[in-house]
Formats: sequence, C-alpha cells, structure tokens
Amino acid sequence: MIEQKKSGSATTAYKLRLYDRHLDWIKNTVDLYNQIVEFYYKLLLEQQELLELDNYKLLRQLEILTIGTRQMKAEGKEIEYSLNQFLNAKPPIYFRRAAINQAISLIRSYKTRYSIWEEKVQAGQEKFGTNMPKKAEIFRTHPVFYKGMYRDFTATSIQLKLFNGKKWVWITYPYTGRDFPKEGKILSPFLKVHKKTAYLHVPVETVVQDIRTVNERMETEKTVCAISFPDHDNLAVCAIMTKEGILVDSLFVHEGNTREGQRREILLKLEKSRRSRKGSGREIKNLKGEVSKENAVLLKKLEQINEYYAHQISRKILDYCIEKEIKVIIVPNYGKAINFQGKQYLNTNRYRWQGRAIIHNLKYKAFKEGIVVTTIPPYHISDCCSICEEKIRRYNEGHRASKDYYGGKLFICPNGHKGNTALNTAKNIGKYFLRRFEKVSLEESRND
Repeated sequence: MIEQKKSGSATTAYKLRLYDRHLDWIKNTVDLYNQIVEFYYKLLLEQQELLELDNYKLLRQLEILTIGTRQMKAEGKEIEYSLNQFLNAKPPIYFRRAAINQAISLIRSYKTRYSIWEEKVQAGQEKFGTNMPKKAEIFRTHPVFYKGMYRDFTATSIQLKLFNGKKWVWITYPYTGRDFPKEGKILSPFLKVHKKTAYLHVPVETVVQDIRTVNERMETEKTVCAISFPDHDNLAVCAIMTKEGILVDSLFVHEGNTREGQRREILLKLEKSRRSRKGSGREIKNLKGEVSKENAVLLKKLEQINEYYAHQISRKILDYCIEKEIKVIIVPNYGKAINFQGKQYLNTNRYRWQGRAIIHNLKYKAFKEGIVVTTIPPYHISDCCSICEEKIRRYNEGHRASKDYYGGKLFICPNGHKGNTALNTAKNIGKYFLRRFEKVSLEESRND
C-alpha cells in the first residue's frame, strides 16, 4: 500500500522580550487599543444584526458607520457613530482595523456562549440557569500589529509604531528571544505588558508534512510509542511496541533526581522563611492570602524549574520518536476522571508532578514534526501486569512487595512476572490503545 500523506501547517508563538525603552509609550498604545475595542464592542451590542455578515464585510460596514466614506464627507452627511473621542489620537488605519477585528472576535465569542447557554436552559438543564454568559465589561486585550504598524524586523530589533500620548512615532526596540525558523512565515505580532516588562509575541507558521489522523496512520504504521510518567528519577518512560503488542525498544528519561535537588533547595528556603515568620503575622501568606515578595520569587523559581524540565523531557521524548521513525504516540488522558487521592504519587501540586505539562508540550511539538499524540483513559494502567493483567504489588530492592506501595519502582504479579513498574505502565498504555484500535478496525470491517 502506498502511503498517502496530507500536509498542513502549525503556528507557534515566539516570545520576544523588548528592551526597556519608553514603557509609557507602550502602555499608552495598549490603553488606546482597548478603548477602541470597547467602542466597537458596544456598537456591535447595539447593532447585533450586523453579525450576520462575514468578518470582512462586517469590518467594512463598521468603518462606514464610524468614519464614513469620501462621498459622505463630501456631501456633509453626519456619521452615526463618530470616533470623535479618538480624534486627538488619530489611530492609524491598521491599528483601528486590528481593534475592530478584536471587538468582532469578542462579540462573536459572547454570542456563541450565549446561544449554547440558551439551548441548555430551554432543554431543561436548570443548573445552567444561573450561569448566563456575561458581556465584557473590562477590556484587557493585547494590541495586534498588522503590517504598517511595524517594520525593519531584523534578527535583533524591530521598529514599532506607538502612541506617545500626543502623536504616533516610530521607535526601534532591541529584543531577546529564540531564533525564528528559516522556513517559517511570520504573522502579525501582538504586544503584552507584564508589570515593567514588554513582550512581543510573534506567531510563526510552519509547514507540517503529515497531518493524517490516528486511524489513517495505523493503516500503515508498524510500531507505536506508549509513554508513562512516573515521579522519581525517571520523569518519563517510553515503550515502542508493534501492532501485536510486542515490546521492541524502550527509553528511560532521567533527570528527576536533578530536578528534585533544585526543588529541594528552594523548598528549604521557603520552610526557613515560614519558621522565621511564624507567630509574627508574616508567614508565607498573610491573612489576606497574599504571598510576601521574597516568597513569591521563590515560588516563581519553582514554576520555572518545572517549566524547564517539562520542555526538556518532551524534547527528549520527541527526538527519540523521530530517531525511531514513530508516527503515533500514546499517553494517558489525565483529566478530571483520574483519582489522584488513590494515586498519591501523582500529586496535583503544580510544583510537583509534571505529567500533564510534559504531555501538553509534547502534543504541539510532535504535531509540528508530523507526529500525532493520542490518549487513552488512565484506568488500571499502573496496577495490572502488562502480561497477564493480574493485580501487581510494588516494591524496591530490599523491601517487601505491597499493593499500596505507590513509590515502588519494581513490581511482581501473582503469576511471577516481574519488572519495572513505569515500563509496565507504558506497556499497558500501548496495549490498551492497540486493543481499542483493533475493536474499531473489526467494527469497520463488519460495516464494510
């Protein structure tokens, strides 16, 4: 069978830190942008019949309503919704259009949520009655810079057109950030301000050579990669399996101990701070639930450590799959259904267990490489033997096996099968997927 691949595209936002220069100008521009967004949002609330138009025609109609046409100006006709309040700023055409499109997006989102809510209420789902979607009241959107609002975009700097409070000026901002891919297409960037730092988020579109679905891939693929996410030195364990469920290769992704060493150092500082402040009314959180400045810095470092390792581990997994020519990756779907209380090693604390973060990063990174990540329900993937499906007992060297020993890195089942618990979990993930896929294939063949 000749393998037919479908191509597509993926968009990734690259975060650039702008050097501190005229932050007040950036804030003026952001404020003005949100004022214009609010103006058009309220206009659309009054003229909701306009939403029947497509976005391009709607934008044009809004411009006619607010700035008129040359003919209207020549005839001296009054503009129904004048932009007089913004005359001093004289917003450039592309700045205004970006704000209009933002307002259209916000109002369409509100209308969609309202329609869904209305349908549920009419269907008698009373619990939704008090959750009516609210109209936007506070506008904190991020200015999108269409071409004409930025220029001279080099590898180290960019010129932005900003409002300094009196007029529009061009200013060059040096920046730091990741290099853009050579084959990528740069789309309209948007501006964000966090405290005293400004960031430019630049969407970059790249071609994806293979966007086939899981079912389409499984018609030709001979192997898949299943992954488990323990929480000790191995932050991820990969198991490459054939369609018959036979293990052909595995990878143990370490660095958990290194991460724990870095985390422990920060946690000791937090504990020391807690003890020194105890009884003084100045603990990690005060009576208002606010975190002290120094502890907020430490907590931020914990988040950064987790973010770093989530990216590192997902990259190592992906490189391994690319090397082994894997096109289908299977991971557990760690949603609300999983009983974290029954599995204490999967701590929900965002500073601890990283499975979800690794999976999140892996999904978008894999898609860009033409690899699909699919999920299975996480039921009984870690408490059953992957060979005979009997309940397992866990243990470490020198300890007695127990079914409740969640930290045990080794396992044994009633039939004498032994091995690594994380690899056993990965094999179960792969086998459960393959079993479900076989059922789908059988049903499809029967229908044919």
